[in-house]
Amino acid sequence: MSQPVPRSLLYCSALHPEQYVKSALADVMVIDLEDGVPHGQKVQARACVEQFYRSQVAQRTALRINPLRDNEGLLDLLLVQALEHRPEYIVMAMTEATAEIDVVRANLCRDGETPKILVTVETPACMRAIYEVAATADGLIFGSADYAASLGVPIGGWTNILHARGTIVAAASAAGIPAFDTAHFNLDDEDGLMKECQDTLELGFSGKTAIHPRQIATINMVFTPSAAAYEQALAVVEAAKHSGDKITRLKNLMVGPPFVKQARKVIQRAQELGLKGEKHGPHDRGA
Repeated sequence: MSQPVPRSLLYCSALHPEQYVKSALADVMVIDLEDGVPHGQKVQARACVEQFYRSQVAQRTALRINPLRDNEGLLDLLLVQALEHRPEYIVMAMTEATAEIDVVRANLCRDGETPKILVTVETPACMRAIYEVAATADGLIFGSADYAASLGVPIGGWTNILHARGTIVAAASAAGIPAFDTAHFNLDDEDGLMKECQDTLELGFSGKTAIHPRQIATINMVFTPSAAAYEQALAVVEAAKHSGDKITRLKNLMVGPPFVKQARKVIQRAQELGLKGEKHGPHDRGA
């Protein structure tokens, strides 16, 4: 059985293998060879990664590699090629063309299988080719810091990069792949994290990246369908079934095909996460 689409992806520098085990907190631990490692310590970081993957890894992990236009990215590819046990995901940084994804997939294919490829969308050039990139990748991650810096706008804003978030979700949906929102950079802003998670969930993101373990509980809670939402979705599908799939009324809601389609997605997501309608904590959000 395939693993469910992650809700949370927690970044950790490849230089600190003692922190890799924190993946138990997040759905996926992203071991970072790119921004999380100073240029002069890339060799040391790759040695840490190699040591970690020498044994069978029980946690779900991803490895963020350096851009392919940099020699460090090519060295990262050679590292992954040599690993006996490999990460579930490869996270590509600063990607601007589908050819880069093709290079990674071709070089990491082993016995017909390749780690899933998540592309970080963090440049206007990538945004220009976003639908082609999405059609080639296995998932998209919004890298808002570099994207905002490219535009010359404040990092961590909402309205100034809302266009990018919407475009990424639309491209991912068209390709049938998940999209993951950028990290929330203010570690002490719990209310802001909660609101940003709720807003990005409403936009259509499947999950969110994190830069500190304290953010994981909120992210996982928001991106998990509540018991009330699950039960409402079941009621919508049941109402449609009893009406012979005609437009019908459920309390104050007129139920038509789009509502049924959305409800089935909620049901599928809840069942992927093993919820099946039970309540899952004190922060139940309701329908």
